[in-house]
Amino acid sequence: MHSFTIERVVSSTCEFLKSAWPEELARLAWRIEDAPALLPDAKQVRRWAVQRDTFTIIIYRIPIERLTHHRRADLLDERMHIEQFVFTAVGHLIGKDPFDLIPDHLRH
Repeated sequence: MHSFTIERVVSSTCEFLKSAWPEELARLAWRIEDAPALLPDAKQVRRWAVQRDTFTIIIYRIPIERLTHHRRADLLDERMHIEQFVFTAVGHLIGKDPFDLIPDHLRH
């Protein structure tokens, strides 16, 4: 997966969430960084982070691309994998379960 694809998926997913939750996410900002700083006691590499003061989510490209790549078989799986981290980060930012961010009309 190339970073421009991650940028496109993150951007479109955030725009989708902003349109689904216009009041809660009007100020949502996002960015993509290569990788998080590793803390000495870290047991795993983070895929995302939030900054509540700026209402920003950060998605880390390299851990998403490289650390779990073997599990994704095609482009749809790749997109869903990235979207999962966006939903999780946004849910964490606003205190909602990521599954609760899915609009009712899209749930099966």
